[in-house]
Amino acid sequence: MKKLLLIIQSLFVLVSFAGNPPIRMTIPDDVAVQVIPSDTAKADTIKYWKFSTRNILNFSQVSLTNWAEGGESAITGVAFSSIKWNYLKDSFKVDNYLMAAYGITWNGEQGLRKTEDRFEYGGLIGYEILNDLFYSFVVNLKSQFASGYKYPNDSVIVSSTLSPANLFLSLGLQYKPVEYASIFISPASGKFVFVMNQELADKGAFGVQPAIRDTAGNVLVPGSNVRPSFGVNILLTYNRDILKNVNFDTRVNIHNNYMDDNISNRWNMDVDWESALSFKINSYLSSNLFMRLLYDNDIPIPTYENIGGVKVEVGKGPKVQFKENFGIGITFKV
Repeated sequence: MKKLLLIIQSLFVLVSFAGNPPIRMTIPDDVAVQVIPSDTAKADTIKYWKFSTRNILNFSQVSLTNWAEGGESAITGVAFSSIKWNYLKDSFKVDNYLMAAYGITWNGEQGLRKTEDRFEYGGLIGYEILNDLFYSFVVNLKSQFASGYKYPNDSVIVSSTLSPANLFLSLGLQYKPVEYASIFISPASGKFVFVMNQELADKGAFGVQPAIRDTAGNVLVPGSNVRPSFGVNILLTYNRDILKNVNFDTRVNIHNNYMDDNISNRWNMDVDWESALSFKINSYLSSNLFMRLLYDNDIPIPTYENIGGVKVEVGKGPKVQFKENFGIGITFKV
């Protein structure tokens, strides 16, 4: 009988624990408890960094066979790639981007030529002092991969790697009221134009000091490889979907040289304005329009006239430069 009562009592205790919530213990305030951080807490630090990439392959093609109106078959391809890695924690941020593009075209008469060639790095370090207003330091470097030629003469080089290379170092304020737009103004910005190809430097290409030569044309003092300037720098950025499946990305860089040797040129503004319109067709196909406008008062652009059926250079001077590329291609992001 006693054994039966003991078994019944044990079953009653087990049922009571099973049917009721577990007992919670209260730890006194004066007892120290060590909490071991979980893997989730460690993983949260990764959220301060954001990475993204964008890669585009654009193609266009013209094929002519026995075409009475004339013309030439042509194939054009452009590859574009960019990566961004940004850091933001509290009032401190770092923005970086790296961009590269290269394009070629082929037609029956002219053969193979490049149509696009550039690489660019941009970085910004900022500290927020007011809502959406940052003390900022900006660095920007632009150049190209391969040599360019004075077509149709492909033996005369007009540009090459790091010739030119444009380097900006700027200290100022950035105002970024929304994620997709910003304005940066620097009253203290250095711009350095590098021409590392000595042949081009001796010619005074891209505004550097040309070589000093004797009457026979021999170089006495080599041309300068760098053209420094100091002045105001303004950078405007905008990147947003303006319509469904239509993205508009534009960037305007304006620089003024306080220290130009020619005082009358100190009010001239150098402008580098590039824009891209991307039309999304589906997850992998898109149509892309790239545009770039350049103006540098120190870069003389040849002026040509057709004299007797021959293209003749009749002068040089600063001009607005413009490039446009449109095509359908493959796009993939990470």
